[in-house]
Amino acid sequence: FIARILPLAVACLVTLSLALPAFLKYEPHVTSESMGLRLAGLALLGAMVLIAIVVRGWRILSATCDMQSEWLSRSQKIFLDGIALPIHCVKNGASLLAVTGLFRPRIFVSREIVDELSAEELRAAVAHEIAHVSSFDNLKQLLMKMTRPPRWLKMLYSVDAEWVHTSEIAADHKALAGGAPILELSAALVKVGRLSRPCSIKAAVASHLVPPACGSSLEMRVTRLSALLEGREAVPVQQAGKAGFVIAALCALAAYAACINIFLPAVHESLEFLVR
Repeated sequence: FIARILPLAVACLVTLSLALPAFLKYEPHVTSESMGLRLAGLALLGAMVLIAIVVRGWRILSATCDMQSEWLSRSQKIFLDGIALPIHCVKNGASLLAVTGLFRPRIFVSREIVDELSAEELRAAVAHEIAHVSSFDNLKQLLMKMTRPPRWLKMLYSVDAEWVHTSEIAADHKALAGGAPILELSAALVKVGRLSRPCSIKAAVASHLVPPACGSSLEMRVTRLSALLEGREAVPVQQAGKAGFVIAALCALAAYAACINIFLPAVHESLEFLVR
């Protein structure tokens, strides 16, 4: 995920935090200087890339809203003790058990799964979905889809499937660290995996308990859970909070605010050199 997002994130960070302030502070507001053909071409290319990313993001969010609305139209709310997130039981949802939404998540589960799983297995499966929510996996998935490279770059294009597999394993571990029983989570995976899975809307954003076309990923997840159950691997424990990351980010922001006026002249000189 970091490798995919880093180029765009660094470009936006450098542009907004260094190049733009230097331009606004040191460039005259009125000038007869014209933009060269090379710069105009690069600006047009950059604008086309940004427009493509925005349009793709809008289509993904639109497809997600349509999918969520369709599920809501044939669902009713159910409640599990200790679960604050809204849970919707969908009629004729086959093997649907997924969480949607970026900042207002909803969990959708089919009637077939509710009937198939025991109460503890359903609770363990919901804990897996809550782990996706706490990791902001739907937001990450959206950014991955928005910045997906062309299909002919197969090596880079296939990263999305690998990310889905590893995010599912991470959600399993996070659910176990939060207290979900190993046996019940493993049983839920096997039972849901045996049900017929419908074709998903690839453009939409949702985190499934068993993603469609998961193949060997499901087998690997069940094998890992079996190893934990048999004591061949250590059971994950709840990790410390992200206070350290927040403190580091605040320190970096304070350092930027204190040193920005020192760096801007050098940044402006660098920009002048590049456009000459």
